Amino acid sequence: MDKIEKIQESRERLLNDLYASVRYTPDPQTDLVAMMAQYIKEEPENRPPLLEHIRHCMDGEPYPNPYARQSSYLERDVDQCGKILNDYAAAMEACDGSAEEIKRLAGEVTGKTNRLNEACGGGLIDTWRRDRLCEFINGTAELAGAKPGQDMTYGQRMW
Repeated sequence: MDKIEKIQESRERLLNDLYASVRYTPDPQTDLVAMMAQYIKEEPENRPPLLEHIRHCMDGEPYPNPYARQSSYLERDVDQCGKILNDYAAAMEACDGSAEEIKRLAGEVTGKTNRLNEACGGGLIDTWRRDRLCEFINGTAELAGAKPGQDMTYGQRMW
């Protein structure tokens, strides 16, 4: 897999993960993992209903969406995130390749994602998503001429 494909894969994985929380389709195997994680994180006195949901999932019975209470954002927010990333990639393709221009564009995309994440109550970008987002932003900057391994978001990102 070449560098461009890896960068695009980071973007796609990020957006697919974001959409999964707002476009729920039951998948017992992944849902079970999500419910088990919730169970572990929950206070012991609040675990019995989660255990029932896990049992229903394991038995092939109907169970509630395990992601419903986690999402603080909507599909339109994910659409906006995709637009921000697409606009960034297009701007990087058209940039002059100077360090100043690359830094400015990376700063703009970081600021826009900061504001979007803040508007979503800080729930849009978690640690895993942050890593995918940084891979995309930094990888795209490298393709435009930034030094490899440089984190263009450091010191600016709020996620």
